[in-house]
Amino acid sequence: MSVVLTIKESSHGLWAICSGSAVLFDGLGFAHAIRLARGLGREEHANSGRTVYVEMACTEFTIDLVQYADADMSAPAVAA
Repeated sequence: MSVVLTIKESSHGLWAICSGSAVLFDGLGFAHAIRLARGLGREEHANSGRTVYVEMACTEFTIDLVQYADADMSAPAVAA
């Protein structure tokens, strides 16, 4: 089972980090939200071994920022 952390714009131009419908952190600046979500993803993967995706969701589209997974030599590399 994988984990998806989503960075979403919240009120007043600030940002939130969510896991599913649960808001983990709110009221963050844009750069801080990205750094924190990536750090949470790395930590979750290191502790659980599960694949973790970090994405940024806008109203029109979603951008995949990073994927933390065990190395699979048959799969293409993902930049971190």
